[in-house]
Amino acid sequence: MEWKSILTAVCCLTAATSPVMADQMTVAAWGGSFTEGQRKAIFDPFTAATGVRVLDAVYTGGLGQLRAMAESGNAAWDVVQLEGPDLLLACQEGLVAPIDAARLKNANALGKSVSECGVGASGWSIVLGYNKSRLPRAPQGWADFWDVEHFPGKRALRRSAQYALEAALLADGVDKDRVYEVLSTPAGVDRAFAKLERIKPHIQWWEAGAQPAEWLASGNVVMSSSYVGRLVSAAGEGAPVGYVWQGSFYSVDSWAVVANGKARDEDVYAFLDFASLPERQAAFSMLYPVAPTNPAADELVPAERRAIMPVADNLAQGMRTRDAFWIDHAEALNERFNAWLNN
Repeated sequence: MEWKSILTAVCCLTAATSPVMADQMTVAAWGGSFTEGQRKAIFDPFTAATGVRVLDAVYTGGLGQLRAMAESGNAAWDVVQLEGPDLLLACQEGLVAPIDAARLKNANALGKSVSECGVGASGWSIVLGYNKSRLPRAPQGWADFWDVEHFPGKRALRRSAQYALEAALLADGVDKDRVYEVLSTPAGVDRAFAKLERIKPHIQWWEAGAQPAEWLASGNVVMSSSYVGRLVSAAGEGAPVGYVWQGSFYSVDSWAVVANGKARDEDVYAFLDFASLPERQAAFSMLYPVAPTNPAADELVPAERRAIMPVADNLAQGMRTRDAFWIDHAEALNERFNAWLNN
């Protein structure tokens, strides 16, 4: 069966409907093609099934937006999709509410993807992307990213200590299984920053998820770390971009319930359950190359689609980011990173 036929079949599967309610909720995620895919695969079908209208908002990362809502006493969102370290911090600060797993019909299927304050939404990867027309050959990993002699041109990294420091150590020959062990020591931190220093004049720093693919497509940079989905979308539109899984960084985003949100609890939990259905997760994976957190969704995604997702062999070539490490070290490492960046 062709992808379009599979996608049509998957998208037509819905949960049992409930009476239509004149209600709404606001869900914040990453914007752009990511949120467009969520609207098609999750938001609009949820509205059709329940009558609860879903408004979307753009979450830009970190906890600034959530903290501002807490301080003002006005929660503009009801559900937000958070990266692992931000979920843990938001939970500790009371910015998001604890999850009552007993109210989730899909809790058992999701297993460890359900945490104290989160419900696993999707697994994603940051990969090494490159401009096919500007390089003599495809890079094979982070060592090539640092090789400005054989791979000349500007390159880009996310403007944060996280991922930049891991990439630096991988480029310096540290085995992926020892990256956080090395980065936990003062000598390891010095080693990572020394490695970054070597290519500092060649780096352009990105902050928005859409920037790497745009910069690569235009030839503004020759290589960049990037969310794999953005590169897949750009390549699908004819941009001369490619990517490699070697040295990729894998993590899982979670849905979190914003503290003191305006939507009814029953609507929020209905949304969390609906978004966790294998049919919904598979539909989203067909539109955006993320890994489902519900294992039952795997069989609904064809092998050729899984080839561009962070699963199986692709996943094995990278490393999983360690959320607990960044909870313990983010403040100190980001402080040093920002000072280094501005020096």
